[in-house]
Amino acid sequence: MSYLHALLLGLALAVMARTGLPGLVLLAAVIAWIVFRTLRKRDQDLSPRNDVEKWIFGTYANWALYNCEYDGGSAALEPNYERTPILLGGRRGPYQNPEQKQYFLNMLDSPWDIHTKRELLETVEYMSAGPGFQKCQTRADQAWELCRCNQLLAIAFRLGWISRREMVQRSCRVGKLIQQTFSGWQEMSESFLDSVLEWMEDPSPGADLRRSIHKALWLRPDSPYCLPWDLPLA
Repeated sequence: MSYLHALLLGLALAVMARTGLPGLVLLAAVIAWIVFRTLRKRDQDLSPRNDVEKWIFGTYANWALYNCEYDGGSAALEPNYERTPILLGGRRGPYQNPEQKQYFLNMLDSPWDIHTKRELLETVEYMSAGPGFQKCQTRADQAWELCRCNQLLAIAFRLGWISRREMVQRSCRVGKLIQQTFSGWQEMSESFLDSVLEWMEDPSPGADLRRSIHKALWLRPDSPYCLPWDLPLA
């Protein structure tokens, strides 16, 4: 990166020497556009780019794989969770696809009653550092609150409300609390599943799908559960 900075500085000085300040302003605009396009392209890749992003995905993997394949209850649906792609936010791309954006907006509207970035971030704060987490009585309650925080942050990223970098930073803060609260992937995932099954009023078709996902996550070789539980999050 230092070589790039030196190159850009040299180019800026050369342009200014030849064209003066207007040329420098034009060059700055071109550079800003290139940087914007580069960052946007990086955001469009929905697969985890590194172990930290994959670890974060693991905290909401059960929800993500369910939403990637589940289409609302088709009787003919036979999802293969062993090969369902691991994608930030769960749903298939492309990034900020209008249909997918509406899917996430509908999800936030009901049952969350969230309609803005501010409301979403306030909900995450309430559920992780506020009364939502502090009032939890069981491990299942804690998993329900904390794992859904990262789920919400992934949705915010998919809607374009926050950048990929901000999503990772905020998710890491939640992730560190998850690491402190649970002994490992097994305790966390089983605690979360317990809450999901209660919420879905087990027995039900949806509850059966969630059980299938839980099992598949322990079997697939690319599972985030293969990562160290105490992976440094930064």
